[in-house]
Amino acid sequence: MELNPSKSDNLPVQKFTAFLSLIIILVLPALLYAGQSLDSATISRENYVRAMRVFAQPAPGFGAAEKELAQGKFLVADRRLIDPNFRETVILIIRYGPGGAMGLVINRPLEIKLSAVFPDANELEQSQENLYLGGPVEPGGILLLVRSAQPPQDAMALFDDVYLSSNKAVLQRLIKKPAKDERFRLYTGYAGWAARQLESECNRGDWHVLQADVETLFDRSASEIWPDLIQRASANWVRREATAAGLLAAGSGGFRLK
Repeated sequence: MELNPSKSDNLPVQKFTAFLSLIIILVLPALLYAGQSLDSATISRENYVRAMRVFAQPAPGFGAAEKELAQGKFLVADRRLIDPNFRETVILIIRYGPGGAMGLVINRPLEIKLSAVFPDANELEQSQENLYLGGPVEPGGILLLVRSAQPPQDAMALFDDVYLSSNKAVLQRLIKKPAKDERFRLYTGYAGWAARQLESECNRGDWHVLQADVETLFDRSASEIWPDLIQRASANWVRREATAAGLLAAGSGGFRLK
């Protein structure tokens, strides 16, 4: 991923997201109306299982980033990251292992309402929820993040009461009869890294790693997520540097070079 020390400019990101919105507006409804079931718009179980197996494979040699990276963590894009796929993004790691990583961009809502994606779902007529761009991999596939006190069917626990699902029945139930306090968000596509790729990107400063939280996922405005988390990540970095400097000073025994 490319880094740039110049001042951030939101315009290229907005144009890129608008372009992807247009593509998905044209393609996704066509898939749904072509006589295919919702299963065609979800990541196939075969592809999902294959990806999980790849990420679980061993790979030699990790960098220092391995100590922080884990499922249920946020990746916060550094200010210098200008790759349009990931500029000013926050990604929830949904799978992490020696063979690679998988995540969902959580702060890129598309200009597509869920009511437009599922026009036959009367329950969504008044909903203001948008479809989110989860990443550049498999953009025709759909994944769900679900907040629920009880594990949904065939869902994978991520952290706290947050689960990942690609199950058609779970989506239909959440649309029609959600339980009290249940929330969900729908993502098209995901982000993926090969073995050691994410560690390398973190070690060169592309990403900051923070613990994920439920409120950021389901309650915060998408436009607020990256600015708030990059400030938090920067503050953490300053504290770590100050601590390291203090340890070095203590280790020197107070001697000064003349």
